[in-house]
Amino acid sequence: MIVQYRVLGPLEVLLDGEPVPVPAGRGRVLLATLLLRANEIVPVPELVDRVWDGRPPAPDRAHKTLQMVVTRLRQSLGEANCVRTSSRGYTAEVGPGQLDLAEFRRLTARGEHRAALALWRGPVLGDVTSESLHREDVPELVEEQLTALERRIDEDLAGATDVLVPELRSLTEQHPLREAFWAQLMLALHRTGRQAEALAAYQTARRRLADELGTEPGARLREAQDEVLSGETPGSRVVPRQLPPAHPHFVGREAELARLTEVVAARPGEPVLISAINGIGGVGKTVLAVQWAHQVAHRFPDGQLHVDLRGFDTRAEPLDPHAAIRVFLQAMGVGEDDLPSSGDALVALYRSVLAGRRVLVLLDNARDADQVRPLLPGGTGNLVLITSRDHLSGLVDRAGARPVALDVMDDQAAVALLAGRIGAERTAAEPDAVARLVERCAGLPLALGIVAARAAYGDRLTVLAEELERERLDALDVDDPTTAVRAVFSWSLRSVSGEAATMFTVLGLHPGPDFTVEAAASLAASPVARAGTVIAELVAGSLLTEVGGGRYSRHDLLRDYAAERAAELPAAQRSAALGRMFDHYLHTSLVASDWLAAAPVDWTPLAPPADGAEVVALPDLAAAHSWYDRENQVLQRVVSVMVAANADDLAWRLAYSLHLYLVNGGRLAEAEAVETLGLEAAQRLDDAFALARLHRSLAGVHVAQRDFPKAEVQIRAAMRCEVLLGREDGQSNLARGLAYVYENQGRDGDALAVLLETYRLVERCSPREQASLRAELGRAYHRAGDHERGLALCLTADEWFREEYRDLPTSPMTGVRQTIADIYLKLGRVEEAVRHHTDAVGMMRVMRETLDLADALTELAGAHTAAGDRSSAREALAEALDIFERLEDKRAAEVRELLISLTNV
Repeated sequence: MIVQYRVLGPLEVLLDGEPVPVPAGRGRVLLATLLLRANEIVPVPELVDRVWDGRPPAPDRAHKTLQMVVTRLRQSLGEANCVRTSSRGYTAEVGPGQLDLAEFRRLTARGEHRAALALWRGPVLGDVTSESLHREDVPELVEEQLTALERRIDEDLAGATDVLVPELRSLTEQHPLREAFWAQLMLALHRTGRQAEALAAYQTARRRLADELGTEPGARLREAQDEVLSGETPGSRVVPRQLPPAHPHFVGREAELARLTEVVAARPGEPVLISAINGIGGVGKTVLAVQWAHQVAHRFPDGQLHVDLRGFDTRAEPLDPHAAIRVFLQAMGVGEDDLPSSGDALVALYRSVLAGRRVLVLLDNARDADQVRPLLPGGTGNLVLITSRDHLSGLVDRAGARPVALDVMDDQAAVALLAGRIGAERTAAEPDAVARLVERCAGLPLALGIVAARAAYGDRLTVLAEELERERLDALDVDDPTTAVRAVFSWSLRSVSGEAATMFTVLGLHPGPDFTVEAAASLAASPVARAGTVIAELVAGSLLTEVGGGRYSRHDLLRDYAAERAAELPAAQRSAALGRMFDHYLHTSLVASDWLAAAPVDWTPLAPPADGAEVVALPDLAAAHSWYDRENQVLQRVVSVMVAANADDLAWRLAYSLHLYLVNGGRLAEAEAVETLGLEAAQRLDDAFALARLHRSLAGVHVAQRDFPKAEVQIRAAMRCEVLLGREDGQSNLARGLAYVYENQGRDGDALAVLLETYRLVERCSPREQASLRAELGRAYHRAGDHERGLALCLTADEWFREEYRDLPTSPMTGVRQTIADIYLKLGRVEEAVRHHTDAVGMMRVMRETLDLADALTELAGAHTAAGDRSSAREALAEALDIFERLEDKRAAEVRELLISLTNV
């Protein structure tokens, strides 16, 4: 027997799909009142007042008369009767799925607004005559309906919007003071190219609000107007879709999903922070967050951002939030050259970009509140979803975050998870084995997933349970679910091939956060194709996860377990695997570094890669940049692993090879940290060549930081090493660096002196260094007033660079072009000055030299001004100012004054 009760329209009761008659008059009012408060006891006085619409009979007759109404109602309903009596009043007892109002609220809580609205069949309780019911209860239900309608339209606005316009015009006529419908109408018009009509709708809404309420438009209408005026639409923006795939066998967690949806519903139009989807490792925080994020993604038409903050990676530091912001900004269309190097400026730009958007930001595996705070966006339309093992109480207390705790699964949910993965028939056939497996997995979804992966091979569940139960834990650890899962890992490894188990173990030597097939192949000394097959086996067994872009990762607990197993390998085997991994990263980075330097970098002898170490082919500059972009975090971790393994000769080389990528990209703090590690490795080796390189590269970092005193200290330390080595090229290079430091300190005479002294070595230098030294000496002569001599030296150098590099962008070429342009400007040859500055700017764009580009644009503006082209000068200065401001460089004030002076002329 199936009974259904319907109040979202005419009052109806259905028994097995057939209508059940409900007595007219007071009986209908009574049933409607009880159903609106289903499963609650409604006191007799309230029912009397409602049934007689505020005009009840005499008190001595009211209760008895109500009893008669109840009796007649029960008789009419028969088997569909839901009215129950208590000492305090009456209640309508309904079960799940029986009442349309309860189903409506359940669906809206899950974000399924279209399905929820389909339950409405007309005016709520339209056939129930009761002034008080329609005055006190029905308006609240109508408001719920309209709110659901607003949210359904918000979802639809992410797709084809032309079909929404007629509906929204009707809704604004029916509800002329409901700002949400006006805002949605504006956006629907705007996104179909009807901007004028959208702005007209805003003015109409504004007039109606002023005339009838005496108010101005609220935040939502103003934000819609801003979008229309900006000319942007979701389609004209870069819309990131970074959410990982939802788990194909997600089960349970209904209460947590509903809680997440309730938090959002409680604060419409506000930023919502859900800080603590918190719980122990392996409990399913990420799976829950991703599942729910996919359910609500349609509410965020400007995209979804996702990052693993690696807060509890025991083998490395948590991800720097500023590094995450860089990735987020690039995903939203901000170019690499437009990213500030300053952390505060990055945060400010990130919040500015998100302020006018509606984006869902999923911050996975956060360490603490301090790691999260920089990643909280501005604006009122964004939602931040955070997972962490920590409760993040600082965010709850200060940022209004709403915690959602996640515990291990109960037995029922755990059985449902297994049934979803391997089939209900199999779990039903072996209930005792299922119970034993569930108990052994300690309620951890991670462990249950591994069991299911093993069961998928066809083994009987009883056999699997027996195998797993043979695992024994230390007596002190039996109450720790994270330790219990270690037994599952061990058992699971024995279910895969020996080759896969070996691969899993040697991957415990990898520092993470993720890796490629080539890295895995190097660790295991396996051909790449074979390594790919083995990794696929580990993925199928839930021991690895594919994270996209040909990269793989592991859950924190699996990574820790693999590290434990790797530590037990024989020392020779562990050392050989590490050596192959080191060679994979180092030799590939050397190739990439050569591309960025536009020439082979000079190194002391280095052994070729070990047998089995894979070196990635990088055919051009773009491939080198792309490889560094993907591997940057891994490479910095590998330097630390090299140091821990006493591989100092490799550590300094890898640290030095990262210099150009990090400094050109504005990652100065990262460069300083990793190159300091490299310098310490060189000091332990007492290797003069290595020391010269690391002191010189750190000097370059300090120059980029505009810390010239520190740069001079590093240059002089490097110079002592080069003199000891008797390397004229190295001494000349450092002399040029010292001259540049002097020049930036206003010491032009000292700069010229150090270059003239060094010029005595020029004939003993390589052709490239000869050209570079001539270029720098020519600049020093020019700054000293000898422009003709300076021009001759620079032109000679430029001719050599052109012949050698064929106009391939390099720092020496850009430098000498700028100097030649400066000299031409001083000599009155303005057109040639503009041409050479323009060449330098173009090459710097290709090289991603952000700060140097701003300098070059400023100089180009000076040449344009001298040529009388103030428009081009203003354009160049505006771009330079934008770069300096984003980098929080003190030169911004000077450029701003120049721009103002040109604008006012």
